[in-house]
Order: sequence, then structure tokens, then C-alpha cells
Amino acid sequence: MLVRVLRLLTGGLVVALLFAGGAGAQAAQLSAANRQFVDQAVMRAMRSDRLPGLSVAISGPTGSYVKADGVADLATGAPLRTSDRVRIASITKSFTATAVLEEVQRGRLSLSDKLSRWVSGIPNGRRITIRDLLAMRSGVYDYTSDPAWNRRFDANPLSPFKPSDVVAIIRRHKPLFAPGAKTQYADSNYVLLGIILEKVTGRPVESVITRDVINRAGLRATSFPTTPAMPRPFAHGYYAGVNGKGRIRDYTRINPRLAWTAGAMISTLGDLVKWGRVLANGTLLSRSLQAQRLQFGTIPTPNRIPFGYGLGIIRLGDWLGHDGAIYGFSSVTFYDRVNGAEITAVANLSSNFSTPTLDIFGQIAKHLYPASLRPQ
Repeated sequence: MLVRVLRLLTGGLVVALLFAGGAGAQAAQLSAANRQFVDQAVMRAMRSDRLPGLSVAISGPTGSYVKADGVADLATGAPLRTSDRVRIASITKSFTATAVLEEVQRGRLSLSDKLSRWVSGIPNGRRITIRDLLAMRSGVYDYTSDPAWNRRFDANPLSPFKPSDVVAIIRRHKPLFAPGAKTQYADSNYVLLGIILEKVTGRPVESVITRDVINRAGLRATSFPTTPAMPRPFAHGYYAGVNGKGRIRDYTRINPRLAWTAGAMISTLGDLVKWGRVLANGTLLSRSLQAQRLQFGTIPTPNRIPFGYGLGIIRLGDWLGHDGAIYGFSSVTFYDRVNGAEITAVANLSSNFSTPTLDIFGQIAKHLYPASLRPQ
């Protein structure tokens, strides 16, 4: 659910098929050497991060490759399939942001609107704008940093929780910084945006995002859940503690409101491939709004690879997209508009703060397209 630390490290069952509606059935496959590199990178990640299963989809000038390794269910040994549904965690933010920008497009919201107009009692609420929330520049306290919240959901991912509880946590803590002073990732921004969406539209946010984003993008296997259940077929999600070294437990069923508009959605590898292109190309937005979406606030990284947050979208070198981590699942989808390359991955073991699929993306991107992640 969070991008806490950017780690781009260097250095089974294989399905060499392309998704329908993706790169096209006649696209060239990756070379044998590149397929071997991907296979070995996946196997290393699965061993080091104890991942039961991992799926990857790659397309672009160097060729295309789709593979699923490992298992979807440790209890039965059922293999992971590329069609299995998973929780996509913070990739949800890109959907929430798109829905907000659509309301701006309709004239029912303005990026300069103040948070206090929609949600009262938030520190600095009269200075924080919709744009600040979208761009992670509001300075509001991140509720997932609250120790009591973490203890509660580490112990029981089905614990009752609702968006108003997030507001209460924010009100109890001092702001992290003055609005607009810097860019710092915080899930609270996107729960507040969910509350605003409901007030603007008069509809449940799950309905808003389903009708206005998921359906318009043609994502048939993507959903915004209202219960802990997952639609079939799905992969089980697993949790092994914050550091990933503890006992592996099944965390497939979680209260979707613990992450809500910051990270509750469900999708598949194939739908994430489609969404990555929609997101990067601005298919659902006007050109002017997409241009504003792609104005990035910089987040420093130790390896000097350009890393920035726009309006619900991440820039990582030349790549545009988003990643996500939540109890049980990790996901990533990034698209390079310069060369049309795309890398998407999902895994079924994660904490709320680890993103093993981001590491996989980094290894593959640096190998296949080294110039796209050049340090600056």
C-alpha cells in the first residue's frame, strides 16, 4: 500500500502467451537469453522474499513475455494463473485520482478547492487543496503510520474500520509539514479524496469508480470490493510479518475499508496491463488535465533515479505507472511512453510496507531498457 523505500536491485510454469487486447498475438517474444534472465530474476525474488507465487507481463520493442510461477494456494498447491484476481493495493490510488480528475473535468470540483470545504477539522484544512491531496503534498498525517492502527490490523485484518476513523486519526496528530512544502507519500490523502468523491457525486465511491473509471477503461476483471470476499478465480494472499521473516499466514480476506480509496481494489495481471496504458496515456482525461497529472513532485532516492509523484501517478525514470503493497499482495504496472514498453507484475505475499514486485520491475527494466532508469 505504501512506497516506503525505493529499492531497485540488480541483478516453473511459463506461459508464453499474450493477453487479448494487449500487444497483439503476432508480437515477437523476448529472446531466449532475455527470457532466461526474467526466469532467473523471478526465481531469486521468490526465494529471497518467500513469495508463493509471482506473475509477470512484459511487452515492448525487445519482445513480449507473460509468465506465472509458483502457487496461488499454499494449502492445496494450486498453481498461480495469470487470470487469478489479486488485491492491487495502492494502484487503487491511480483509479481514485482519475475519478477525481473526471469530476474536475465535469466542473463539479476544482483542483484549487480547499479540503475544509468538504471535510472539517483537518489541521491546515483551509490551506490544503485538492491538488495537494492528489500530489501527496498536503502534509496530513499518514494514518498507516499510527502504531495502534498497525497493531490492530497486523493482529486481525478483518477488524472493523471506516473512513471516518482515518479522519479521527489525522485529527489526533500534528501535520507532517506545511501544505505544498514537499512531496511525501501518505495514504491519508487518498482516503480524504474518497470522502470528497462521495460528497461531490452523492454516490458510494465504489460505484463512482466502477462506473466512471473501471467500466470506461474496459476492465472486466477489476472491481472495488465492499466485503472481504474476492471474486473467483483468485490467488490467496499471505503475510509473514512486517519484515517478511515471520510465520506465513493467510491474509486473503481483509476489510476493504482499511485501505478503501487508497488501496482496496482487486484486479488481474491482464487488466493491470490494460490499465497501465490507459493511465500513462491519459485515455480517460482531457489533454490539459493529463498534462497537469504529469507534473511531478520529486521524491529523493539514494540511487539518483528520477522518482516523482504526480496526480495519482508515479514517474520512475522514463516509466509512468504505480505500485502497491497491502497485507497479502504486491503489484506494479509501469509503461514507457517513449518506446511503448510495459512491465506489470503481481505477487501473493506482502506486508503493508514491502513491494517485492517493484524490485522485480527494476531488475527487468534495467536489463531490457537500461537507458530508461539512468541515474541523474
